[in-house]
Amino acid sequence: MHRAHRVATAAIATGIAAAITLTGCSSGSDSGSGGNNTTASSSMNDPAALIKAAADKTAALTGAHLDLTVDGKVPNVTVKKVDADLVTKPRTAAKGTATVMLGTTDSAAPFVYVDQHLYADIGNKGYVDYGDGRSVYDVSVVLNPEKGLANLLRNMQDPKTSGTEDIGGVKATRVTGTVAAKQLAALTGTNITKNQDAQVPVNVWITPDNQLGRVVLIPATNSTMTMNLSNWNNTVEVTKPATVATPSPSGTPNPSDASRAPA
Repeated sequence: MHRAHRVATAAIATGIAAAITLTGCSSGSDSGSGGNNTTASSSMNDPAALIKAAADKTAALTGAHLDLTVDGKVPNVTVKKVDADLVTKPRTAAKGTATVMLGTTDSAAPFVYVDQHLYADIGNKGYVDYGDGRSVYDVSVVLNPEKGLANLLRNMQDPKTSGTEDIGGVKATRVTGTVAAKQLAALTGTNITKNQDAQVPVNVWITPDNQLGRVVLIPATNSTMTMNLSNWNNTVEVTKPATVATPSPSGTPNPSDASRAPA
């Protein structure tokens, strides 16, 4: 009787484990699942594995929606907000709106990034070619596997899981850690500290299907840079503005340039 009881108990446990496995495999979102069915919840006790899975998923993204917000003063960063759709195939491109600081004033500007050029309409004075866009914000690096968010994840030190939170309607696992400042320079658009080896606190949130949902950098006291990603692998069409102005004098402008003449 004891042996039968043990066999029955083992069978029930096996059935429960199988049911949990099937439930985890089917709970991921349809957008960008990419065939990686390891769930965030199953990696709660292995944050390094969770971070690696999210890094691989992020590196493979063909598109996403980015909502970037800077609170407080992040050293050397002029952008305050970016709301944009990004794509990496068939080419890296983006379109949306950026809010930049012009002296003491914030100015919202629609922009298009295509063919390695950023065209932005700052101050409602027409689209201007800002070259590679680093004087505003280089959106091309966000989904770049070697410089962007995937690189940030791969270089996180001492990752620790810290429960789950609702991110965009999805329960996401929070992971805390640090990243060397030199690994963030391309992503933030500037060197945020003189000591490039300094460890910057980073929090990330990863969805059950290993998509990166949110990143919060804490580069200085009372300052944060938050990046929310959604609509993973969505595709948008991006084209160069029909009319592009050029600054006077000619050359790549800074966001604060006020003089522009038709090209």
